[in-house]
Amino acid sequence: MSLPALVPTNYVLTSGANSALTWTNALTVNSVNHSSLVGSTISATTLQTSSLQTSSLQTTTLSLSTFQTSTIGVGTQAPQFALDVRGGAYLSSMITPVDQIAQGAYLAPSPANSSIITAWIKKTVANNCAVAGTGPFWSQPAAGSAFGTIAGAPGGSAYSGGVLVPDGRVVFVPYVATTVGLFNPATNAYSTVLGAPGGAAYAGGVLLPDGRVVFVPCNTTTVGMFNPATNTYSTVAISPSPGGYAYFGGVLLPDGRVVFIPHGATTIGLFNPITNIYSTVAMSPAPGADAYMGGVLLPDGRVVFVPRNATTVGLFNPATNAYSTVAMSPAPGGSAYFGGVLLPDGRVVFVPYNATTIGLFNPVTNEYSTVATTLTVNSNAYWGGVLLPDGRVLFVPHSATTFGLFNPITNAYTTVAGAPGSNAYFGGVLLPDGRVVFVPLNGGTIGLYLSNTPAPKDFCLHPCFNKF
Repeated sequence: MSLPALVPTNYVLTSGANSALTWTNALTVNSVNHSSLVGSTISATTLQTSSLQTSSLQTTTLSLSTFQTSTIGVGTQAPQFALDVRGGAYLSSMITPVDQIAQGAYLAPSPANSSIITAWIKKTVANNCAVAGTGPFWSQPAAGSAFGTIAGAPGGSAYSGGVLVPDGRVVFVPYVATTVGLFNPATNAYSTVLGAPGGAAYAGGVLLPDGRVVFVPCNTTTVGMFNPATNTYSTVAISPSPGGYAYFGGVLLPDGRVVFIPHGATTIGLFNPITNIYSTVAMSPAPGADAYMGGVLLPDGRVVFVPRNATTVGLFNPATNAYSTVAMSPAPGGSAYFGGVLLPDGRVVFVPYNATTIGLFNPVTNEYSTVATTLTVNSNAYWGGVLLPDGRVLFVPHSATTFGLFNPITNAYTTVAGAPGSNAYFGGVLLPDGRVVFVPLNGGTIGLYLSNTPAPKDFCLHPCFNKF
């Protein structure tokens, strides 16, 4: 039986010749009680059927035995998954081979996987906080107890960024130091491995899939390699020389390469750790001197370059090796942001160094916006940030004497007193026990910020977060 569009106030079919109902347009009724329905759109207050095939369904009450559709949204008219439930749900039993959202931790960032990876980040944060931006009731450090230190760091612009490795230790990237720094959170012990060149050699590190750590070349003509399994440091020569203070920060790409974020260099650096081949990608238009400081891997596979002196947000697409820019208005000024952090909602927060605002970039809409702070111009405030298990972002204190906290739910900036100032730290690393390790630059101590909220290990190791 084939019918045109129906818009009655009450349409009831129960048996006999009307055992099957098929139509091509929309069916809008108050009540349907029918054995089989096949059509494109159904809108009903009460729907009872044994078999239903439709592309769009809106109903308050549904009773059926078989349902065929591409997506089901409960509490939402725009489902993002095959089954998208916004609100409480009760299931007496469930048989599923794979938790698709949990799989997000292990999927390569790409446009196809972007929504699953974003959902995994949101779920991880949501599991840690009953109220957005706050940890569980049993993990609220008392005032004054949120920060501690471990003595023994060398000071003198020693290290520039850190990386968590699978055995639980944190590797400190040698900047002026002639040693690779190692911190063991299990024992709170600091140790070193000799061999680094010093002279502002490296700035930032990246964990490779095989467990090694790449040191990003800053003021050297080598890529540094550290193997935590053997505690050995080695180098790979790069040519042509990228120039002085070439790159600050790196990101592991979905294809296994490492992108070096252009600072003084006029090209984007790319390093293949399988072949040990270094290559470059031209940037047009050129972003200028000391352009970017740190990068952020997006769930869709692209990389955001965080603007230092550049007046644009940089974007690199590894699938096409294409560089593009998004203008910022108003421009934030010189040495504006040092490092960025991916937020659970998909935005990227830019960490204020000399800027008086927190920068926010939406890679979906390409919109740049700001949040006011109490910071003053040229304060050299923060260098790097860490996404905490409760969804807030912790800004790592450089010259600031406070720890900055940004809540992306409320867009609120707050501070906690107690940071040492004096260019103390360069980047931070989240540990599975919930602590954040501050990497010592000029400070003679390793900083430890106590969030008291544990984080999954895969969350801490993920390339979206575990880098500078």
